[in-house]
Amino acid sequence: MNMSGPTGGEVASKQLITNAFWNIAGRIAPVFVAIVTTPRLIHLLGLSRWGIFTIVLSLIGTFGIFDLGLGRALSRAVATKGAEERMDQETCDLVLTGVSVLTGVGVVAALVSAACCNLWVDHGLKIPVELHREVLLSFFVFCTTAPLVMINAAVWGVLTGRQAYRETNLINIPISVMYYLGPLLMLYVWDSLIGVMFVLAGCRLWMTIAYIRLVYRLIPELKHAQLRPRLLKPLMQYGGWLTASNIIYPLLGYLDRFIISNLIPAARIGFYTTPSDAVSRFNMFTGSVNASAFTAISASYARNVTRTCELYKTSVVAVSFILLPLCLGASLFSYDILALWIDRGFSEQSGLVMKILCIGVFISGVDSITATFLEGIGRPDIGTKISIGELVIYLPVLYWGVSRYGVVGASAIWTLRFGFDYIVRAVMCLRIYPALRGSFLRGAVTVMTGVAGMCFSIARMNFWANVEAGVILLAITYIVMWFYTLDAFERQSFLQTASRIKSRLYRRETT
Repeated sequence: MNMSGPTGGEVASKQLITNAFWNIAGRIAPVFVAIVTTPRLIHLLGLSRWGIFTIVLSLIGTFGIFDLGLGRALSRAVATKGAEERMDQETCDLVLTGVSVLTGVGVVAALVSAACCNLWVDHGLKIPVELHREVLLSFFVFCTTAPLVMINAAVWGVLTGRQAYRETNLINIPISVMYYLGPLLMLYVWDSLIGVMFVLAGCRLWMTIAYIRLVYRLIPELKHAQLRPRLLKPLMQYGGWLTASNIIYPLLGYLDRFIISNLIPAARIGFYTTPSDAVSRFNMFTGSVNASAFTAISASYARNVTRTCELYKTSVVAVSFILLPLCLGASLFSYDILALWIDRGFSEQSGLVMKILCIGVFISGVDSITATFLEGIGRPDIGTKISIGELVIYLPVLYWGVSRYGVVGASAIWTLRFGFDYIVRAVMCLRIYPALRGSFLRGAVTVMTGVAGMCFSIARMNFWANVEAGVILLAITYIVMWFYTLDAFERQSFLQTASRIKSRLYRRETT
């Protein structure tokens, strides 16, 4: 390899890591605010209104189901033009048409949701009678945000297609913080869920205005764009497969809970759902890497094979590097964590479940990179077909596992599903993109080393034995990653970055 300087793949890999960092920052910062403000919000809202508030926060994301995959499709369409190039007239027309269509879809979604509000509040929610009018009006306010959610999804796709992750997350961070801080401040002025919903709607409007201003600044050619509906056909085909995947994949994710709730006593369900909810939070980091990997791979796969393969390997290394200490630590200390968090009796029933689920979360993180790779090279249909096939196999196997082994069986089958999924998706990636073989194998060695260490962590040991095992297993995996998976230039780049960070920290300490 030429050591005189970075190749295009190495430059792209650095950009991917930088973009992933901004995505992580955009997701972590609001979490800290949520942790601080949640107790006070619960106190001011009361349990009933707090429950409604949390439902609304989760429902904001569900409007994304109606985007027909166009947000992601727009991101890919823009990414293929290159972040540094002027956007041609056809792509500008495509962007304007896509955003306009999604705005219309958002309006329809708002009207349908508003029409269903009475039915949902009257029959779908168990709320005190005195809160009926307040909740109903607050839901009407919430429904008005649907068009804004659609516009934001479309414009976010365009911005990330231009690799504008830094600028986008600098917009997202304060707005996401205001999702919790804003309602808290509003409750001191107007003690009503209606006011809280107005704040959330205001945050969405703020995001829409900021996104639109940014996209016109980065792509001034959009000022001359025209509506051309015929350009949507390829996007609809691509987005259609994504929509199907967005429906089937979450269904696979919730089947375990559905089966468990029907086969085991209600008192034991928490032994599975509690550790599952806890370790699933690690997916926040995986999603941050995936978002930046998708646009980078979309931009390079048809132009630069070497760069595309480097991007895949970098993504796998990044996910493994971030997830392994989290999953391994949670697995090794699962009994202690659950005992401190809940109680010792609960940890005795749920500790092993948490250990097994941690393995699944680690594998699913790497598996998501293969899924992103397939979507990035324009084959989302393969991932959807794999998910459909899994659904047929997974349901009866999960039923058998829960019937025979309870929550431990459910966690084992859930983890094995991701192992199977990773293997099948990897085979399809290599078949469609044969040049990926070398980069895949280098990344896979690190992944398999990490999985082997995770399997060892299932054994129950005392605290200090867990500490020793964690240090040794992490060291082995990182040594494999350093000397086998990373090449000479990547190792050099890592050391230079670490040196810069150390220098900055030292300067801060001395000032």
